[in-house]
Amino acid sequence: MEERVGRLCARRDGAAQIFINYRREGGAYAAALLDELLSNRFGEIRVFRAARSIAPGSDFSNSILEAVAACEVFLVIVDEGWLGKFDSGTRDYSSGRDWVLREIKEAFKYERTVVPVLLSGAKRLDENSLPETLARVARLQYLRFDYRNIRQDVNFIAEQLIKLCPNIRSVRDDC
Repeated sequence: MEERVGRLCARRDGAAQIFINYRREGGAYAAALLDELLSNRFGEIRVFRAARSIAPGSDFSNSILEAVAACEVFLVIVDEGWLGKFDSGTRDYSSGRDWVLREIKEAFKYERTVVPVLLSGAKRLDENSLPETLARVARLQYLRFDYRNIRQDVNFIAEQLIKLCPNIRSVRDDC
């Protein structure tokens, strides 16, 4: 397993190793901050966040789906209201209009390592509160990213990402 993880993470094709999945309504600011901090540590090319990473004029749906397929670690940003966005009956999950759901389903399809990142105030996920296709997310070990502990939390997240993807290096290590 360790050999497989190391081989997968040793990407030379420029594809981002870390994908940040988030909702614009709640987790966007935290996703942007986490993107900034992880990009400072690992380099922008290794972190994908749609709002920053997709080039003007590009087909965003193709760009997102390609990035999910190519990433190694998929971070799901979970804010306090995240579960409420999946209330049964309020959305049509089969249409593919919910990009958060679609991206997570793609990550599972490609067997990416999916890591929920719980923001300040977010409770542990309950699989009974999620659509069936997302219930698995609730069973995954999560990380915390709290506004009161930004430096500690981002350092811990970065350490965990290095364990998951040993060949990801700090920008300083690439010089």
